[in-house]
Amino acid sequence: MIGLALQKADGLAEQLQSLTEGVAYLWPEITLVAGLLMVLLFDLIFKKKKEIGLAAISMSVLAFLLVAQLISFVPDLEPKDLFVGLVTVSSGAALFKIGFTLTALVALIMAVQSKKYSKEYFSSSEWLISLFGLLLGAFLMTGSSNLLMIYISVEVVSISSYLLTGLGKGLKKSEAALKYLLYGAAASAVMLYGMSWLYGLTGSLDINTDTFIVGINSAQPMTLNIAIFMVLVGILFKLGAFPLHIWSPDVYQATPIPTVTVFSIVPKLAAVFVLFRMVSSTHSTDFDWTLWLGILAIGGMTIGNFSALWQRNAKRMLAYSSIAHAAFMLSGILLLNRTGIEATVFYGFVYLLMNLAAFYLIQFFENEAGTVDYDSFKGLGKSMPYLSVLLLVVMISLTGLPPLAGFNAKLYLFSAVYDQYSSSGEKILLWVFVFGLLNTVVSLFYYIRIPYLLFFKPDNQTIAGQRQFNWHMIWGTLLVLPLFLLFFRSDWFVDLLNSINFVF
Repeated sequence: MIGLALQKADGLAEQLQSLTEGVAYLWPEITLVAGLLMVLLFDLIFKKKKEIGLAAISMSVLAFLLVAQLISFVPDLEPKDLFVGLVTVSSGAALFKIGFTLTALVALIMAVQSKKYSKEYFSSSEWLISLFGLLLGAFLMTGSSNLLMIYISVEVVSISSYLLTGLGKGLKKSEAALKYLLYGAAASAVMLYGMSWLYGLTGSLDINTDTFIVGINSAQPMTLNIAIFMVLVGILFKLGAFPLHIWSPDVYQATPIPTVTVFSIVPKLAAVFVLFRMVSSTHSTDFDWTLWLGILAIGGMTIGNFSALWQRNAKRMLAYSSIAHAAFMLSGILLLNRTGIEATVFYGFVYLLMNLAAFYLIQFFENEAGTVDYDSFKGLGKSMPYLSVLLLVVMISLTGLPPLAGFNAKLYLFSAVYDQYSSSGEKILLWVFVFGLLNTVVSLFYYIRIPYLLFFKPDNQTIAGQRQFNWHMIWGTLLVLPLFLLFFRSDWFVDLLNSINFVF
């Protein structure tokens, strides 16, 4: 009895030591939780004039986190399973977390500069707590290697997103938040049901274990296909990809631009990482990932780009544009190889930079004109030439034209798709390649519309010119410069991706 008790004590001690070691690897998540608590306590302690304090605390936490992540980043870090396989830390996940933190920090800067919503954002802590919660969920999504953990992290992101959409006054915001909540609840329920099927087929929640892989390979094809399709519903919803994209236009239009900036990047890239994990653990089964992701990519490109042609509001246009860009990222994932992973990650980070610049500049014009309807852009290129030129540059990059990083991203992606078609001969890859090129041409017509209105339509507003160099110009320039840098020296980032151990 004494020996058995000692063995149990030793086992418990080992488990506690394992938990302690695991917590040390989650310092970015702990930093976010600490920041969230500081914001909450500050809001509870101070009743008046707390806007500056809330903004300073939140920006300081994110700036510290970003710098610490950059300093501690190790490209060739060996993946490590923590908490009995619930979480896996890797250099790939660390790279995504850096992108998420940068996005949230830029969104905070935009919130401070917003004329319409800055008081609403910082009058209390609700928006900041929801933002930190979304960021925490996205961090956990990149590390989750367990079906239950994936579901919980997706729900943290989803609930935070619903709150961010509904906070504030306005019928449109309430309507958009309700639609988002209802669609999200349905997608979440279907995904959870699909995960329960996968658990029933394999007897394991850990998608990296041999038990899961053996069980999934021995499952009946029809049952397996249904289970994976149900899980895909939830992932595609967070990705904002076809056909689970219905929520995007209304949410983008009704939500303030700083919040939309976060929505357009963080949940999408986190969903891409989860999809990488699902594909990696099930690619050897009878489920034809290449075929189905190819169909979804073609549908998303076509629906997103052609729908964007008919929009008359910049935020709705970028919402449909995001559907098309999600489809482009699916085009890299369906290759099921290392080249496809690197092409998708490269595309995702270039898209991050393009979106940050686009939304920052569009918010500037919203501050001046009071709206982002297309008519409000007419003639402003003459009174605000510098920022108008920056917006033109961003739109050219979003189209995928040289000499900007958007061209390199699409070139890298389409080259990988065509090379895989040449070696495998799968027809769906050729169709993805052809539709990708054709839709790139279509996108030119709606991306170039705003610059056309800025420079070639007569001014119908009385807005003071912005000819002196100011902070908006500095921030806009800093956000646009990487698009040139990654065109001329994209090999720097490609070499970094080559050195990262992408193990899912």
